[in-house]
Amino acid sequence: MTLLDRFTVLLAAFATFAALALAGTAQAQTDPQRVYRCPDNSYTNDLSEVKAKNCKLIDNANVSILSSPGMAPKVIGSGAKEGGQKAAQNENQAARVAPSTQKERDAEARRILEQELQQQQALLEQQIKAYNNGHPDYLPSERIAGGGVKGGEYAQRVATMKDQLAMTQANIAALQRELQKYPQ
Repeated sequence: MTLLDRFTVLLAAFATFAALALAGTAQAQTDPQRVYRCPDNSYTNDLSEVKAKNCKLIDNANVSILSSPGMAPKVIGSGAKEGGQKAAQNENQAARVAPSTQKERDAEARRILEQELQQQQALLEQQIKAYNNGHPDYLPSERIAGGGVKGGEYAQRVATMKDQLAMTQANIAALQRELQKYPQ
């Protein structure tokens, strides 16, 4: 091998080494296995930014960055407040419903609540009649041959009926409270 061939091989090896070294430093600029929190509450894995901002390593960090769809980024500047207020006003106006539409919705809600209230009141009347002031009629399954009754089963049924009465009364009170929210 001549001196020129050796020099060419050496130059090629040096070029390869330099390319690998540059790739290594470029890769060393970010650390994908670690996350750092900076004093300005930003998160990064860029090592140059970590050194510049004096960021701290976060152990066992799983950080997800989410952006809200449809949200315009905030513009920092002298007119940002005025533009932001106008955008918020436009969004509020778009979200509002026409008064006639709202009245229709309120009337429909009131009609549904009144219908449910009537059903609960009819159910309460049936339950009160069956409860018979805590002494409902005995069922055939609660009777024992020879004229006796199974007291445990009867008492359990009476307690269940009492609980159902209380629940129906609570439902009626809740429906009446809801109805007060809707004008007639």
